[in-house]
Amino acid sequence: MVQLELRKALREKSDEADTQRRLSESRLAQTQKMARADEERKLLNAELSHRMKNTLAMVLAIAGQTLKDVIERDAVDAFTGRLQALSKAHDVLLRENWSSAEIAEVMLSVLTLHADENRRELEGPKVTLGPKAGLSLSLLLHEPATNAIKYGSLSNETGKVSVKWSVDDSGGGPILSMVWTEIGGPEISVPIRRGFGSRLIRMGIAGTGDVEKSYLPTGFTATFKAPMATVQDIGS
Repeated sequence: MVQLELRKALREKSDEADTQRRLSESRLAQTQKMARADEERKLLNAELSHRMKNTLAMVLAIAGQTLKDVIERDAVDAFTGRLQALSKAHDVLLRENWSSAEIAEVMLSVLTLHADENRRELEGPKVTLGPKAGLSLSLLLHEPATNAIKYGSLSNETGKVSVKWSVDDSGGGPILSMVWTEIGGPEISVPIRRGFGSRLIRMGIAGTGDVEKSYLPTGFTATFKAPMATVQDIGS
C-alpha cells in the first residue's frame, strides 16, 4: 500500500514537472517569437527611413538642377532651405526609428544651418516630440532663423537668437511653451508683405496655431504653445 502511494506521488511529481517544463518551453518560444518580430519591425523601419532619406536627398538634387536657371533666387532658396530643414529633422527621427525626437536635437539640427554656436542659445528641459511635431518644429524654426539672417539679429556680426522652452502643468493638461527671441540686431518693423513663411509661423507647433508675435525695436520675438499630448503624438 505504501509502495503504491509512493509510486502515485512520484507520477504526480513527474507530471507536474512535465507540465512546468512545457509551460517554460511555451513561454520561451513566445518570448523568442516576440523578439524576432520586434527585430524585424526595427529592420523594416530602418529600411523605410533609409529609403525616405534617399528620396529626400534626390528631391533636393532634382530641385537644385531644375531651378538653377531661375532668376528669382529668393523663392528657390526658400524652397531648398525648407527641404534641408526637413532633412535635418528626418536625421534626428531616424535615430529613434522614426518614433520620436528630443526637442533640443531638432532645434540644434536646424539652427546649425543658420547660426554659429556663439550666436545661438538653447535652454529648456528634456522634451520628447512625436514625428509630426518634430517635422513641424523644423519648418517652424527655419522661418524666423531665415528672417533673422536677412533682416534681424543674424544680419550683423554680433546679434544672437535665443530659444527657450518649458512645460506648464498648472492647467488642465501639460502645455509646451517655446519662446523665440532675437537679441542685438538692427531695429525692425512689422513686415508689409506676408508669404508662405509667415503662414508657417502662424500655424505654430504641429499646426496648433497658438502663436503670439511681437516686432519690437530690440528684435523679433514669438511665443508658441501646444498641448504636450499633441506634440508627443506618435500617430500618423
